[in-house]
Amino acid sequence: DMTDPEIKRFALEHFVREAPKKFELGMLEHNPDGDKGMWNMTAEQLIDSAIEETIDQFHYLVVLKQKLKK
Repeated sequence: DMTDPEIKRFALEHFVREAPKKFELGMLEHNPDGDKGMWNMTAEQLIDSAIEETIDQFHYLVVLKQKLKK
């Protein structure tokens, strides 16, 4: 078991370690020439991208829940 402060610390350390790598991979995949970038996306494009990511996350959680039931 972990306390809430331990969870906070663990999660933050994980984020600091993993987020830069994930962002770099995204830049290589979606903006290899450096001429696009998130700042150049419209508000609607940003929202649509966030919705797509949320849909993916939802499906991951549904599958995980089914696996935990087994």
